Amino acid sequence: MEKIRFQQQLQAYGQWKANILRTISEYGPWLEQNGMSTPETQARITQTMEMLKHDRLTIAFVAEFSRGKTELINAIFFADHGRRLLPSSAGRTTMCPTEIFFDREREEAYVRLLPIETRLQDTLISDLRKDEKQWVHYPLETESVEQMEASLGEVMQTKMVTVEEATHLGLYSPALHPHQKKPPKLIEIPKWRHALISYPHTLLKQGLTILDTPGLNALGSEPELTLNMLPSAQAVLFVLGADTGVTRSDMEIWQHHIKGFQSGRQRGLMVVLNKIDTLWDDLLEPEEISATISRQQGETAKMLGVSESAVFPISAQKGLVAKVRHESELLERSGLLSLESHLATDVLGIKQQIILDTVGADIGQMLDNSRSVLSGKLTNAKKQLEELEELSGKSDDVINNLMEKTREEQSQYMHDVESFQVSRQKLKGQADNLRAALDLDTLDNIINRSRREMTNSWTTHGMKTVMKNLFEEVRRNMHTVVSQSEQTRKLIRSIYRKFQNEHGFAVIQPKMFSIVKYRVELELLHQEAEVFRNSPVTAMMEQGFVVKRFYAALVSRARHIFHRASDDINNWLVTTLEPLVLQIRDHKEMMEKRLNNLQKIGQSRNTLQFRIVELQDQYTEAARQLTSLRNMANRLNDSELLNKEKRPRPRLVPKQNAS
Repeated sequence: MEKIRFQQQLQAYGQWKANILRTISEYGPWLEQNGMSTPETQARITQTMEMLKHDRLTIAFVAEFSRGKTELINAIFFADHGRRLLPSSAGRTTMCPTEIFFDREREEAYVRLLPIETRLQDTLISDLRKDEKQWVHYPLETESVEQMEASLGEVMQTKMVTVEEATHLGLYSPALHPHQKKPPKLIEIPKWRHALISYPHTLLKQGLTILDTPGLNALGSEPELTLNMLPSAQAVLFVLGADTGVTRSDMEIWQHHIKGFQSGRQRGLMVVLNKIDTLWDDLLEPEEISATISRQQGETAKMLGVSESAVFPISAQKGLVAKVRHESELLERSGLLSLESHLATDVLGIKQQIILDTVGADIGQMLDNSRSVLSGKLTNAKKQLEELEELSGKSDDVINNLMEKTREEQSQYMHDVESFQVSRQKLKGQADNLRAALDLDTLDNIINRSRREMTNSWTTHGMKTVMKNLFEEVRRNMHTVVSQSEQTRKLIRSIYRKFQNEHGFAVIQPKMFSIVKYRVELELLHQEAEVFRNSPVTAMMEQGFVVKRFYAALVSRARHIFHRASDDINNWLVTTLEPLVLQIRDHKEMMEKRLNNLQKIGQSRNTLQFRIVELQDQYTEAARQLTSLRNMANRLNDSELLNKEKRPRPRLVPKQNAS
């Protein structure tokens, strides 16, 4: 099978996303021109466009020290520099979690480093990102190799501190070093807690973010990495060494920090068996070397409980050399192209589908509703045309009877519109119940009470009991939200169904809120919390520090889930009746025009032909606008840029210039 280069496919993905953005940007003005726009619909369009503009593809690299992880990042993404962009040498390199991206707001290259002492604060890294004063800033002079190497080398820095300081920071516990007869006087710890590298590389400018994590200790002592950053990545590459095999610390990382990612998503997880060049023995035949590598690939897959196709034997170092020196045979032998091809197809395919689903659930549904409203207008225009054409040569009595019948229909319709306002008030009351179930003040009271109980608990069993009670109470709140949201959904459906059944409104599917994704997210968070608490690393750390860091990350994420659900519900309740309100307005105007036509025709038969021509023009224009909407919908649903020939796996297409 043809191997697809990741860089090329990411470029194709960017072009596809630009086409989606252009289509959405057409839809807002279309709504304005056709009298279907509201502040809420324009806000939803703007929100979706901002989401697409700031969308990032995050690939996380996880490995114990000395597995060649940084070299792999250099080989896949930065080989076009003709050298190593990131420091990569024998032994430890990256000493703190590092995010590599391009800051599109500042449009500048830099290294920002968060001092390790911030671990003493009860603040998450995501919150500290907003406080520039907390970070040490180094500009990156991209034209100077020496300056860049010096600045990027800061990520590797360590410092010596006393055992007391290391313990206080949660970076040392005697239980982790049972072989030591007595604690050393000084402990080497990372100088930095987190690093941000903004670099103007083409891939990074297109929205790629690389998360580089430095081994078991960082994953175990920074719950935010495990609970927030890794789950939000579209892909996780777990890097092993072919020279070491699956070590005990590798297995601990897999069991406690990566396996949960696999169970949550069936795609996006890759195991990289690096350094296969250590198995290239000049005294063996190529077939024997391949058999040895395949055997180790199979053993690795069996130990981790994954399929062999998810394990990629490679040599990052040889792949980098091959790219820099343009040696195609060595590049093929390094296995790097197979890994890149999988990233290009599997990971970008996941990302594309996420965007298709997100845009389809919001803008796509709005487009469908606009098409239904237009279709209703077409049907009404056709009905009126047929009615007027039948009036040719009819007596005044026939016209008068039709006018009387129309007035009766109008009277009944206005009565139903009044009942709609009553239903609207009922929906408002139901909405208040739903909002109350997601009230953040109530959640904060639960959180604060649990925190006091945890602080007063001196045993691990007591701590676990408090955490269990916390989650049970949060789950009960979520269950109430589920119940209230379902009642709200039923009420909205009944309101729509009344007008569809009694007045022949075009069938429109109102936007519906689903609490399912938030329930699933809460359950996955609970599982990750259980894994973190039961991790040998965290169990051996100072209890007060572990509880503080763990509780901060866990509670922050749980509260964030409720906050996002609350925002989604508010947006839903504001916009869910919009399509029906438009239909009610249009139907009212249509009935008024119809009655006005009949009155004028009764006064002068010369008006009849004029009104027929006018309605024919309206029908033609509505049909033209409907075609325009269908074209927009087709472009939104089009995945051709990543799947040109509609094959199971995406394929690269010729480059197109995005305007």
